[in-house]
Amino acid sequence: MTIPTPDPNALRTTFSFSPPVDDAAAWNLNLDDFANRILQAFPGAGTSPQGPMGPRGADTLSFEVPLGGGIWLEGLAATPFPGMGSVMAITASADEAAVLARWLRDTVAPAPDLVCFTSEHALDLGETEYERIPAHGDVHDIAQVLQAHIESVRA
Repeated sequence: MTIPTPDPNALRTTFSFSPPVDDAAAWNLNLDDFANRILQAFPGAGTSPQGPMGPRGADTLSFEVPLGGGIWLEGLAATPFPGMGSVMAITASADEAAVLARWLRDTVAPAPDLVCFTSEHALDLGETEYERIPAHGDVHDIAQVLQAHIESVRA
């Protein structure tokens, strides 16, 4: 999976992807399995367990994924409770985060409609509602949804 030509002027934020709030264990997220899957899906990727973080001592895993053209996506997966967790794309453009979102939808989520997202910008504004990535479509379709989100919370 590759992204379009990088745009140095693209808006960047940290995106958080997770299962729906009312089905928080839907992904049955396991960090060892997640690390193995990401290493298989993205040749050259790297993962590193980070240990407990945050007030609940969530187990965490950092990762780096090569997207092509010298671009790397950094992320963090966290599981505050067994089987429950979220995955962040850190300081990413919509195009970059869309690669991760599609992979999550097609590989980690047990059904394509079980990937929700928000962003650091939205949370900073007090937004508490998560949106869903498209259940179907390619990286470009997902990037359009993520970009519209960024633009709406920055307006």
